[in-house]
Amino acid sequence: GGSRLPPARHRSPLPRRIHSTASSMSDAGGFSLLKDDDNVEVGLTPNQQMRINNGTTHQPRSNVLGASPLEMQAHAALDSCNGLPWKHLTLLYILAGSAFITALVAVNKTPEGELSMSGSDLYTKSICPFGDLTWGDEVFQFDDHHYQIIGSKDALVSWREAAMDANSRCYGGQPGYLANIDSEDENDYLYAKLSKKPHFSSNTHDAWIGATDMKNEGVFSWIGPKHLINGVKFWEGDKNGQAIDGRYTNWGQDTSGQSQPDSNGEEDCIEMRGASPGRWNDKNCYQPNEFFIVEFGTPATSTDH
Repeated sequence: GGSRLPPARHRSPLPRRIHSTASSMSDAGGFSLLKDDDNVEVGLTPNQQMRINNGTTHQPRSNVLGASPLEMQAHAALDSCNGLPWKHLTLLYILAGSAFITALVAVNKTPEGELSMSGSDLYTKSICPFGDLTWGDEVFQFDDHHYQIIGSKDALVSWREAAMDANSRCYGGQPGYLANIDSEDENDYLYAKLSKKPHFSSNTHDAWIGATDMKNEGVFSWIGPKHLINGVKFWEGDKNGQAIDGRYTNWGQDTSGQSQPDSNGEEDCIEMRGASPGRWNDKNCYQPNEFFIVEFGTPATSTDH
């Protein structure tokens, strides 16, 4: 009549972790190295064993005993690469390959002539990247320089507008600028060209040239290439002033008959007058003129006298 205990279930032994250890000792004595082999789980199914093995942490190679600092750096680099997912490595290879192909295409598309350009040619290419830009106006030559007469009877252009238009032009690899006049022959030639311009009236029309005293009142300078801020000085003072370094001048009178320049603080820009053939007059830079004269090439005014 006593109670019977249920039969004990057969249980598989608990998993045991077996560690195999290898050791060595040198005869000189004292040094031994203990190294764990792969862990083995006893009593697990193959699938369970595989999951445990896959989860086993990997000891970085940069921690290898006895490695030199250089070897440890190399091992660390390898470990960092091994830690990247394969998708990231693939993306890096694709980006590197794309950059290489892009560089090859860019080199192949570069005109062969540009690869062998001299310094002066590269300068010309940089300041006149589109070649000649004359906007359809006639270009004429005097003493190795080229010029254009721009404007019409209906034009109303301030000195600043004329200067900006001139700077936008290129001819023969040289940028344009308002004419710098350095001799009587040059002045006479330019006035002769101006007077032949269609619809130009010597009684009413004038033309801007590249002189101003905007920076220093009463000190007139030619503004041109490499001298856009500090121009080449050619006159100091009013009508009783004097030429600087013997430079050429051709002052005339204004519309009231006043001799020029008259040192009026509001008249900082120079025009070539039609009524007094080819003579110069200082005028308010914001007042309009119908014409202006563009020059290309290094101005003669930039040379020392």
